[in-house]
Amino acid sequence: MKKQAEENMKTFFKVIWAWEDEKEENWLEQQALQGWNLVEVAPFFYKFKREKPRKVVYRLDYKGTLDKDYQEYLSIFRDSGWELVTRMSNWHYYRLEPDNNTIPDLYNTNRTKAQKYRRLLVSLIPIFFILVFTFNTIRLPREIHDGGIVDWIYFVGFILRLLISVFLVYGFIRIAIKIRKLESSSLE
Repeated sequence: MKKQAEENMKTFFKVIWAWEDEKEENWLEQQALQGWNLVEVAPFFYKFKREKPRKVVYRLDYKGTLDKDYQEYLSIFRDSGWELVTRMSNWHYYRLEPDNNTIPDLYNTNRTKAQKYRRLLVSLIPIFFILVFTFNTIRLPREIHDGGIVDWIYFVGFILRLLISVFLVYGFIRIAIKIRKLESSSLE
């Protein structure tokens, strides 16, 4: 029985970035057409359950779970027919089986869609500042600096924080470009 349950579950490793949520939605829809329906998400890992292949639409949204209007937010989606499949941090994964190929939009304008990316951008800012302010906080006494393992650990930690910070800046830029495109297309 356990083996059959394991055969009905599958985990994928896939790198998709926050600004590529539409690509992720399309990929999840393709998996559903092949009979794999999303169950759970962790960074870069997707757990699926084998079910009957079906046409399903996935949408991702970014909303803080501690926001005072969070329960209202969930009920708006539920009332619109969207099923909350899972959450990963503040990312919400919604699913809907369309009636007559009619899919209710999560956002009625590009301007409101841009707000999702603004919420994401705002949530990344504290992480960036924490990384920047911790660059020089780890200081060891002068006599320990002998080129040994302690220096290598410090160096590797510094390089990792630097790479993460550069990637965060890149992510800020990609998300800001997406916001700008959405807002400029809503003005047309």
